[in-house]
Order: sequence, then structure tokens, then C-alpha cells
Amino acid sequence: MSKKALEVLLEWVGERVRVGDPPRVSDMLEHARLEKLGRIDRKKLNDALLVDPVYAFNLHQQKKRLSSRSYRPVVSTSLGYLHCDIGFFPKSRHYETPVTFRSGYLVGKDVSSRFVYLVPLRKNRKADSIVSALETLHAMHQAAGHLHPILGISFDRERSVVGKVVQAYLREKRIKFTAFRNSKSKAKFAEGAIRLVRTLVARLERKYNVGKGNKKKKEGGPAPRRWWNLLGEVAAILNRQEIVVGGKRIGFAPADVSLDNYDEFLSALYKAAPAYSAAQFNVDPRHSTFKFSVGDYVRAKLIVTSSAVLGEKRSETNLTDSCFKILKAYPFVTRRLGLGNEYLCIDTKTGEEEKFQETDLVLSDPAIQSSEDRYAPLYHMK
Repeated sequence: MSKKALEVLLEWVGERVRVGDPPRVSDMLEHARLEKLGRIDRKKLNDALLVDPVYAFNLHQQKKRLSSRSYRPVVSTSLGYLHCDIGFFPKSRHYETPVTFRSGYLVGKDVSSRFVYLVPLRKNRKADSIVSALETLHAMHQAAGHLHPILGISFDRERSVVGKVVQAYLREKRIKFTAFRNSKSKAKFAEGAIRLVRTLVARLERKYNVGKGNKKKKEGGPAPRRWWNLLGEVAAILNRQEIVVGGKRIGFAPADVSLDNYDEFLSALYKAAPAYSAAQFNVDPRHSTFKFSVGDYVRAKLIVTSSAVLGEKRSETNLTDSCFKILKAYPFVTRRLGLGNEYLCIDTKTGEEEKFQETDLVLSDPAIQSSEDRYAPLYHMK
């Protein structure tokens, strides 16, 4: 399809958008056929549509799963840096959860050693409850015999966590805080731990609980055990399991890793998964082809799934309202020892800098302020 034909087709799309009747891609293809505009280059057409709010803010809900496992490994060469998140169990379980435990549980997982901490949240997810859970996590850390301090915590942008109370507590404890927003590796270790916790809790409930629907206990037998009093046992099981990376066992369980044998642990980890070592080094940008250029304006894809309500999709737009400008583009080593692309971006409103992987971004127009600007003029390709 020629550039002129594309402009003619986009002009027709723009007219339909202005009258409040945006066409689907199938309608565009049919119109091009009827008008004899020639063969349609679907990629060029899609790229042109993605800078219009009507289409850009209504992308497919789910990010494409990288079946090639080409994502960037999270690298840490120090003990004491945790990925944290809040896990939940679905509301439609076979027993009612008391009000005290309906706020879920705090998960902390050491990025390097994979050591897991599980703490039930009491009554709510407000700042006081989060601080109390962090205090309990710190006590668990000491009780486990770890000699290294907790140096850093990475968390989603939970309102209570980024608030003054929790931040003051972390500063007092000299713990560095990092807030995830739209990163591909968003709380990757904590999210993985949440999936394992659900599986193990279900297995232990079948082991300990008896009676139809787990509602009745066998006469003379032990009382049924629920998820909130199984977390300690679940954490112990996870911390005793041998670490497997890329399908290879490395000869260490999380509970085995300490300051005394940490160099030996890293050597075994790098041998099993060389990407954890290679990803620490810079790669010459000339070896990679970038989809976006420095100075381009982009928006990030939203993550619309949540562990709060399993199986439900949130009804929200699929791109951030915030527009970012690309400051720097550079390649990185992926899990499969290939090359991926990452971008350092700055929020055009707040001035905050953030990193995104290439698959997380779509080209946008800075004049579009939010997803509510649905019927702005159609912008052509650059």
C-alpha cells in the first residue's frame, strides 16, 4: 500500500471518528477494497492507528506472554534486597474468612537467596497495618539467623506503602525503597511466591482438613486449618526446597544461603543460569535494533490483573494516561542470552524517570492528555 493510499484511508477513518462512529480494522480493510486502494500493509496501518486515542487506549487487555522466556533476569549481588507484594485468596472459597484476615498477607522474597517471608495483614491495608507487618517480617528475618540486614524493599505503588508513615519507618530502619509502576519485572519474585503459596495452601488444606466442603471436622479429630494459620508452614516448606533455575538444581535451598557461603552460592547460580551474570554488563547499542528512538513520545501498557480477585479483569483503559518521552535506549541480555531493548523515559507531567522494556510501550502523541480525549483528530505516522 502506498503512502498516498494510507493517507486516504486514514482521512476516511478520521471522518468516522469525528462523527462518533470509529470503524474497526475489518471495516477499514473492506473500505480499502471497495475504494481499490491496493494491498493493505497491516503493520503500517496498525502503527498509524496506535497514535490515535480511540484505538491506542483500547488495545487488547492482556500483554502477550513471552513464551520464549526472553524477559530480563532480575540481578542482585547482595543479600537483603526484597521484592514485596500483598497476596489475597479469592472471595468464593469454601469457608468464610474472618474480617481480621480479609486484607490478605504480605509477601517478601529475597531477590538473591529466594528466602520467603509471609505475614498476615490484620484488619486492613492502612499504613499502621503495613508497618506492623514489616516489623513482624524484620523479626522473622532475625529469627531465621540471618546476619545480613534488610537493605532494600521493592513494592507496588500501594497508597499506604508510598505514604509518609511507611516511608518514615523505612528511612528510620535505613531500608532503601523502590516503587514499581509499569516495569515488566514488576515484583516478579513476590508474584511468583504468591502463586506458590496458593498451591501449597490448597495442598495442606486437603491434608489437614476433613469433612464435606471443609466445613465440618471429624468427630474427635483436629480442627480444620485455614490459610492464615498455614502461612508459617508454607514459608518453611518454600525455604527448604532446593532452588531450581532454568530447570537446573543449584544445590542450595533458600534457608542454606548465608554470608559465609554466598560466593559459592553465586557461582552455582551463574553456572546454572549464565544470564544472571551476563545481564550485569552493558551491551553496545550498535548490536541491537530499536523500535523507538530517543525523543519519541510513548505510553505504557497497564497491568490489569490482580491477585485481589482471581479470575476477574479490571475495567480500565489499557494505556497509562501519563505520556513519557524517551531519554535513552539501550539493549540488555535476556534470560535466553539474547538481546532485548529497554528505555529510560521521563514523565512529561511530573518529570519522574522510569525504565520500560520495549514490549511495554506504544507510540503516542503528547497532545493526547488522557483516555477521555476520545475524539481528538487522527494523527498520522511520523
